[in-house]
Amino acid sequence: MKKEEIIRPGVVEPPPVLHRTEHFNAVEKQDYKVNILLVDDHISKIIAHQAVLAELNENIITARDGRGALECLLKDDFAVILLDVNMPELNGFELAAMIRERPRFQHTPIIFLTAYNTGDLDKLKGYNIGAVDYLYLPVVPEVLKAKVKTFVDLARQQMVIKRQAAFLEENNRRQQEQIRIIQDLNSQLRIANEELETFSYSVSHDLRSPLRAMQGYSQALLEDWGDKLDSEASDYLNRISKSARRMDGLIQDILAYTRVSRMLLNTHAIDLETLLNDIIRDNLSLREFETHFIIQSPLHRVVGHEGCLTQCFSNLLENAVKFMRKETTPRVVISTTSENSKVRIWIEDNGIGIDPSHHSRIFQMFGRVYAENQYDGTGIGLSIVKKAAERMGGSVGVESIFGQGSRFWIDLPQAN
Repeated sequence: MKKEEIIRPGVVEPPPVLHRTEHFNAVEKQDYKVNILLVDDHISKIIAHQAVLAELNENIITARDGRGALECLLKDDFAVILLDVNMPELNGFELAAMIRERPRFQHTPIIFLTAYNTGDLDKLKGYNIGAVDYLYLPVVPEVLKAKVKTFVDLARQQMVIKRQAAFLEENNRRQQEQIRIIQDLNSQLRIANEELETFSYSVSHDLRSPLRAMQGYSQALLEDWGDKLDSEASDYLNRISKSARRMDGLIQDILAYTRVSRMLLNTHAIDLETLLNDIIRDNLSLREFETHFIIQSPLHRVVGHEGCLTQCFSNLLENAVKFMRKETTPRVVISTTSENSKVRIWIEDNGIGIDPSHHSRIFQMFGRVYAENQYDGTGIGLSIVKKAAERMGGSVGVESIFGQGSRFWIDLPQAN
């Protein structure tokens, strides 16, 4: 076997590429080896030092002279360099000075090994070059291992820090890219929603004109020609009129939903009692039940938008008196509670109630629970309530059991 094969173990295989967690664990478990450079012109000392340092289980790379050491430094990074002071052609001090001229190795620890009692001036020269320590031959194995292990551990920690920094930088880059993609998607979604709302408003508005004509002509036929029509023809005309009214109501609800979604809101303090009394008095479908509404004064003032709150209360109160058993007299109680600068507005009825499995569905567009032939409605009212509350910075919900009435609530900021 050639001497070069004994003292030059060859190229170190690079570590495998791992994912973040695997990589950090591997580094912490020292699965990644660091390089130690051992430079000496005596093969016997190299073999002896290799035997001592082999217990550290690191990559030991050797060189017989300064030229060989410089070739090794071109190929690899090193945790520590063990350098013989007395070598032919290029001694340890000269080699250390050349190593320090390379920015890549300005901070690599160098330990000088010498068989002679080095004077203070020589030590100072070595320290000025960048040596971190001197060891005298013959070295004590435990001392050599302890000193080298210190720099090996430091190099490994630096490796972990650098790789963690690289992973964090890559992670930040990916997060920034994801944020950019999300922002682009949100922008596209906002534009699409605006276009859809504009289209919905335009179509809904244009549809009302022919529907009103259908309703008007069918009513005119019933009034002017009703006595000349048989019962079947009259029934058809009534169905046409009823369908036209229902479609017109549906369009009006869609328009209301669109207005709530698009309107600019300037919120301010609102007196709920005044607003509720005005709604009950001015709403034709609520006025006949005026005596059945019980407002538990005083109601807390809230911060909101009067138009949005009018939409909310109109829909909730109309539902409260509509979804009743025929033999039941409506009773609707309106009250408020306050906690943590929030006001919860309660609207409690004694109606038919809602099964808990339908609580989330009823706030969705067209989220009907009961058939049209049981209770009139478009299935949009509660979605308007939800949208209006959210636009005011609030939320809605319901507490109900089928057959035991319902308690709808709206949460809004409390006014000072």
